[in-house]
Amino acid sequence: MASEATSQSKGKGKGYFTWTPEMDRVMGTCFIDQMNQGNKLDGKCAWKTAAYTVVMNALFDKLNISVTKANILSRFKTWEKHYDILYPLLQSCNSGSAIIWDYSRGRIDVRDEDVWNARVSENPKILPYRKKIVVENWEDICTLFSQDRANGEGAQTVFEANVETEVEESANVEESFETDSRSLEDEVMNALLARQRSKSKASSSTNDRGTKRKLTSSQVLYKVLGRMADSLDKYLNSECSKVTTKMVEDELSKIELDRFQLLKGIDLLMNDRTKYDTFSGLQDDLKKDWLLMHIGN
Repeated sequence: MASEATSQSKGKGKGYFTWTPEMDRVMGTCFIDQMNQGNKLDGKCAWKTAAYTVVMNALFDKLNISVTKANILSRFKTWEKHYDILYPLLQSCNSGSAIIWDYSRGRIDVRDEDVWNARVSENPKILPYRKKIVVENWEDICTLFSQDRANGEGAQTVFEANVETEVEESANVEESFETDSRSLEDEVMNALLARQRSKSKASSSTNDRGTKRKLTSSQVLYKVLGRMADSLDKYLNSECSKVTTKMVEDELSKIELDRFQLLKGIDLLMNDRTKYDTFSGLQDDLKKDWLLMHIGN
């Protein structure tokens, strides 16, 4: 009986490509390491280009096997299918359950036939995983896919989520940026994308000779990313330049001031970063004279 790890994926015009258990182990280990290094993007099976390169190099170095990115993505889709079918069944199982996963054999282990038959009736797709399909790297699959489910990205496909590495082949920039995240970067991106759309409609009507001009999806994306980066830089710079009340109080506490002088000093330094930097850089014996000169006392 063949292991699922030896399942074959059809390559365009090149027959079939066979995956072995050893290849699965190398691929899983590499991607987990890449995830720990921060090379996983938001979205199911979305990785930085460097991660795919590491996997391809590892398979060649360790097993002398050459694979393409398309081969890896195809294998990911197979792993994704395993996860989507098995995880709902196994997520609440423990060593005393009627149905458990046998890691040594890479199969479902059934201890209560009635329970098993009931679950098969609910989802017939689990049936082959008891005797026919072997998944030897189930632990790696759970590690790689569970984070995506926790982040609510389960409805996306590999190709929809892989924004960075597939954007030049995308026919729809808007779809590449759909997300439920409310992070600052996403808010800026969405705002810039909306503005870019409106500008594109206004500017793409005709060129100097009256012919229609239209930006490609990748050109639009690069413009959006550039403006997003500029906006983030401006925001972060403005945040870093802000003077907080605690910063001012810490500096003013180094000199002796009455209550009125203290309040005027806070008002002066809180509203002028340059004056705050000047004041904080002075020697302590000069701070009071400098402050009184500016607040008029």
